[in-house]
Amino acid sequence: MLKSYIIIAWRNILRSKAYSFINIFGLALGITCCLLLALYIQDEVMFDKHHQRLEDIYRVTTRFGGDSGFGWTEINSVSPPIAPALAQNIPEIEAAARLVNVDQSLFTYENQRFYEYQGVVADSMVFDVLTYEFIEGNPSIALKEANSVVITDKLAKKLFGSEPALNKLIGISQETDPVQFKVTGVVKDQTKTFHHINFFTSMNSEGAAADLRSEELMGEWAGENFFEAVVKLSPHHNKKAVEAKMDAVLQKYGAQDMKALGMTKTLALEPIKDIHLYSAIGTSPRVTYIYVIASIAAFILLIACINFMNLSTARATKRAAEIGIRKVMGAFRSSLVRHILGEAMIIVLIAIMLSIVLVQIALPDFNTLTGKNISFGTANAVYFIIALIVLTIVTGLIAGSYPAFYLSSFQPAEVLKGKFNIGNSSGWLRRTLVVFQFMIAIALVSGMIIISKQLSYMQDKNLGFNSRAKIVLPLRTSSARKQYEALRSELSKNNAVKQISAARYMPGTRIFNDMMFYKDGGDMDHAITNFRNRIDYDYIELLGIKMLAGRSFTDNREVESKNKVIVNRTSAKKFGFEPAEIIGQHLYFDWQGQKYNYEVIGVMEDFHQTSLKEEIKAIMFEIPGEATRYDYMIASVEPTDFNNTVASIEKVWKELVNDTPFEYSFLDENIQRQYDEDRKVSSIITIFTCIAVLISCLGLYGLSTYMAERRFKEMGVRKVMGASVNQIVTLMSSEFIKLIVIALIISVPLAWYAMDRWLEGFAYRTSIDVLVFVYAGGAAMLVALLTVSFESFKAATANPLKALRNE
Repeated sequence: MLKSYIIIAWRNILRSKAYSFINIFGLALGITCCLLLALYIQDEVMFDKHHQRLEDIYRVTTRFGGDSGFGWTEINSVSPPIAPALAQNIPEIEAAARLVNVDQSLFTYENQRFYEYQGVVADSMVFDVLTYEFIEGNPSIALKEANSVVITDKLAKKLFGSEPALNKLIGISQETDPVQFKVTGVVKDQTKTFHHINFFTSMNSEGAAADLRSEELMGEWAGENFFEAVVKLSPHHNKKAVEAKMDAVLQKYGAQDMKALGMTKTLALEPIKDIHLYSAIGTSPRVTYIYVIASIAAFILLIACINFMNLSTARATKRAAEIGIRKVMGAFRSSLVRHILGEAMIIVLIAIMLSIVLVQIALPDFNTLTGKNISFGTANAVYFIIALIVLTIVTGLIAGSYPAFYLSSFQPAEVLKGKFNIGNSSGWLRRTLVVFQFMIAIALVSGMIIISKQLSYMQDKNLGFNSRAKIVLPLRTSSARKQYEALRSELSKNNAVKQISAARYMPGTRIFNDMMFYKDGGDMDHAITNFRNRIDYDYIELLGIKMLAGRSFTDNREVESKNKVIVNRTSAKKFGFEPAEIIGQHLYFDWQGQKYNYEVIGVMEDFHQTSLKEEIKAIMFEIPGEATRYDYMIASVEPTDFNNTVASIEKVWKELVNDTPFEYSFLDENIQRQYDEDRKVSSIITIFTCIAVLISCLGLYGLSTYMAERRFKEMGVRKVMGASVNQIVTLMSSEFIKLIVIALIISVPLAWYAMDRWLEGFAYRTSIDVLVFVYAGGAAMLVALLTVSFESFKAATANPLKALRNE
């Protein structure tokens, strides 16, 4: 039986080469897209699956309440002493560890000197909570000693080549003077985790860790919420009960501090397994993109299956006689259904085999597009095989079921007498499928346009400052920060350098220094959170931030550092003042029994410190007492000959800061990097939407072929009666235009709703213009007309005698 299926299917493929090519290529293209997107989704869902007892591991988050005006309602970090206190007071917590991110660290070993990214200062219990595969060293004692470091195998190879790394000494500067660290462990580089960490330094170490262990920080229960905390709970725990105990511990030790700051906050547990896809803290959940990509994959496969149905039924006239003869010879409908389904399954298998080849060819470019490193191996072999089996069965059943039941329903007497009309029995379903097909295509095109429009809006929106031709020089080490004034003085002599200033936090980065202030007559119970940035004079002028009232800072550091501040419009508004009214006002905060007094000397216009996904917050600028407290230097340069300008800056840097590698970036590029993930997803949606439209056109071509066959004699009669070619083409195309109009009407509200939900992730967003759907519908209309015009023109120009010679 199987052999006969294969032989007949192969004969049918060879008999109609054009149809077979469209069928197989359309299915193969749809399956290829589905497989690629499935591999992308599988890579995303595998994040953090390597941890042992994954269901018991959580990250502790902080939720702020009340009317304090705090910038965030929830953050993914806690105050310094919270994690150890939770472990000591709650029996369900088996282990707890703190991690503090270090943006960049300067590594030195023998003649090597380079910056390493994505490092953390961590408690020794971190490997009792999080699972890392140790290649060298013992995880239980790896971070117990002072000045110990655990590095990834990738970093070990970079430092030591093929030599063992254990017990080797390396110098690490984490925004402090270099400290000698001993390598006590090497772990396998784990990229699929909520933290891609390249090295762990012990919390017991010198340098940055010593500051983190300071008595002042360890006694702070309300503020300084920048320690990430991870905990492992006992099996079969009750999450809500543990959270209640956590809040009890916080109130026990931190109630007084929170009251002093006018702050209310609670603690919560966020499952580690949910962080990558579902966490909404500080960003939009990534799972939204996964839903979009999964929907596109399903839609593309569905469109390909609809094509198969349309092309199969378009050939029904040529197979009607075959089916009629089989029925006369005694074939049951059930056997015909199995036979036709078997043929469909064989075509699907051929398409599957072709798609495997196409996936291998397309995977490198797909990785470039998505920024991933997906490859076939033991990790995803089972997943890929299961996906192939499921796709084969689902596609075969979906694509083959309708043609099988439709063709097997032919009445042999009517077929053999030539009285069978294939148009009456399935026209409504075929039209419905085409409407559904183009409804999907129009919705995808609309989404593609809106996403592109939002990205353009973010790129073109006035951020409140000028980022063009600004070179950023990080001051990563204490020696670099000590040389800031010398660097500023020397670089100012360069004719290509127009202005130089510095700041603790550059635009495009989040400000982590915040304090709650109140105005005259107020108290900490009614204080407003302001995010504080230390800047140098000329910073506002260099960035072109507009001053609304008052004055900017002068170069007299001794005077300006005496609690003079400049606030933005949002800050003034939250305190209840217009910009001109707040000048000269005093703002206060209470801290450890002392009252601190700041004078507002200026108000600047609001600007976007972070991405457009976040609302503008109350920001305050101040001048520090020492010029060594900046992390970034910024130079405004002439927008010509950047190479020579950078070279001259590098020369000065190496003369003054010879122990710190020179690095630079452009401010506008740093800001645009905030939207890299959105751009990647936009590219995925754009490319696969175009493929979906292409596959839809194949289906439309199949339907136009079917229409031309069904109305061949009608067209002949019309030509004999004097109809012109244009009239016949218009007549045949009008039906498709009606179907696309129906698809447009249905798809508009669906696409509008979906994209409105997506745009909710942006505090500043573009509008959804009705023109978007006009463009999408118009594009679909144009593509459809171009697709059907070939068959319509062919039918309109055919010799009418061929159509009428049997009458």
